[in-house]
Amino acid sequence: MEDDVSGHQRWIERVTQRIAQPRMVYIIFAFVTLWVTTNSFFYFVHHGTLDPPPFYGLQGIVSLTALLMTVLILTTEHRLSQIAILRNRLDLQINLLTERKVAKIIDMLDKMRRDSPSIPTHNDPEVRELRERVDPQEVLEAMESPAIVDPHPEP
Repeated sequence: MEDDVSGHQRWIERVTQRIAQPRMVYIIFAFVTLWVTTNSFFYFVHHGTLDPPPFYGLQGIVSLTALLMTVLILTTEHRLSQIAILRNRLDLQINLLTERKVAKIIDMLDKMRRDSPSIPTHNDPEVRELRERVDPQEVLEAMESPAIVDPHPEP
């Protein structure tokens, strides 16, 4: 999965990781404070100013930055969600395989119990139930059922 990631995606994730730091809050706060203070000073001293109050330039910069940050974060989150989906599928496959192996072991132990004269034989309904293998198709259908997808549907 990591080998399939493009250089562009890696760059986006590095940028996202850099901007997702606590110090970024201080950097943004310092930039906005410096922008407002500098432009207000020059405005009130009657010198030319780059962005006079109400600071439309700053609003544009902040809006563009917010848009870019949103896209970066959504792009990164989308890839992470794809990785999570693949991990969940792998977990399901491993769990189904483990369940199949456990059912086989229970079946073998039950046969040994019935074949051994030293172990008392009795009809155990729990053993019969545990010997049954889970049908992967039934698991898939149960996972896709509305009760599993949304256990509390809105009226």
